[in-house]
Amino acid sequence: MKNIFYVSEYRVGKNDDEAIFECFGARTNCAGEATVVFSGEDYLISRAIEIPSDTTVIVDGCMIKLCDGSFDNVFRGNNYVLSEDNPFGFPIEIKPIRNVKILGKNRATLSGPDKNPLMKNYMTGKVEEPLGDFWGWRTLTISLSKCDGFEIGGFSFENARCWTLSFDICSNGYIHDLHFNTDVKNGDGIDFRSGCHNCVVEKITGFTGDDTVACTALRKTAASIPSPSKIYPGEYYLYPMEPTGYITDRTQYECDISDIIIRNVKTCGKHHGIICLAANGCRIYNVEIDNIGEVVAEDMSLCREATVKVYTGYGSGYTKGDIKDITISNVTALYAKNAFYCNAEVENVILENVMNDNGDTLRIDYPDGIVIK
Repeated sequence: MKNIFYVSEYRVGKNDDEAIFECFGARTNCAGEATVVFSGEDYLISRAIEIPSDTTVIVDGCMIKLCDGSFDNVFRGNNYVLSEDNPFGFPIEIKPIRNVKILGKNRATLSGPDKNPLMKNYMTGKVEEPLGDFWGWRTLTISLSKCDGFEIGGFSFENARCWTLSFDICSNGYIHDLHFNTDVKNGDGIDFRSGCHNCVVEKITGFTGDDTVACTALRKTAASIPSPSKIYPGEYYLYPMEPTGYITDRTQYECDISDIIIRNVKTCGKHHGIICLAANGCRIYNVEIDNIGEVVAEDMSLCREATVKVYTGYGSGYTKGDIKDITISNVTALYAKNAFYCNAEVENVILENVMNDNGDTLRIDYPDGIVIK
C-alpha cells in the first residue's frame, strides 16, 4: 500500500510553509512511492513546494496560494540545486527526477499572489512588479525540469505572473483538465521547451494572455554559447526562463521537441491557441494537433494572429525541415485572423478541416511541404 501523508496533520502550531516542509520531509524519509494530500482550509505559502520523485500530490477541494510579496513557483521538482549568490539565475545543477504527479480535485485552485513584490529591474533602473518572462523561471506557477514521467491535471489557475506551466528536458507527461485565467504579459498556459518528448495535452479551457499551448525549441545547440554567468542580465532579461539552459553540451535530442499530442483545447485570449516554434538548430517533429477551437472572449477586440501557428524566429539558424511531420486537424477559428499561419519552410505538415468560422483562412508563406486535405 502506498504511503499517504496529509499536510493538514502537520499544521498544528505551524504556519503553512512550516507544515508543508515538515510533511514533505516525512515523505522523503519514507522509501518507495507516496502520496501527499492537501485538503481542508486553503494554504498560503511564501516559497515553492518541492516535489521528490515517485510522489503524487493531491489538492482536494482547496486553494494553494502564494502570499503577497512572495516571488517563487507554487510547485517545482526538488531536483534544483540553487546558488545562494544568485537564487533566481540558473541552478548550479538539476538532477533527474521521475514519476511526479500533481492532481487537483473538487475545484482545486493554484494561485499566484494578489500583490506582487516590487523589485528593481537592473536593465531599466526602475522598480516594478516581476511580471513576464524578463524576470525568469521563478515567475512560473509550475516548473518541472529533467523529469521523466509526470502528470498534471484537475486545476484552475489564477494570478499567474507569466507562463503557468513550463517543462524543459521532460518526457512521458500527461497534462489534462486545466482551466486558465492568465491575463498577464507572456501569460502562456502550457510551455514545452527544448528536450521535451512523448507528452499528451488535452481538455484545456479558459483565457490565456499569450499562447495557450506552446512548443518552443530554441536552445542553442553549440557548446560555444557564453557561460550562463555572462548571459544574464542581458538584453531585456534579468534571469533565465529555461532552468536547464545552463547545459551547453546537450545532445540534439535534448534540443528538440517531439512526439507531442495536443487535443481538445477551447480557449480565448491573445496571440495564439497553439504554436510550434523552432530556431537555433533545434527541431520539432511528430506532433498531432486536433480539435482546437476558440470561445467567446469578454473583450472581442482581442484578436489572435492565428489559432494555430507554426513558425521560426526568436533566433537564427533554422533549416528547412527543422519542423516536420505535424498533423493539424479540426481547427476552427472564431475571432483569430487566421485559423492557421506558417512562416517556415516545413516538411510533411498536413492540414485537415482547418478553417475560420466564416470560411477558410490560412496564411502560408512557404506552400511546399504543406498538404491541405
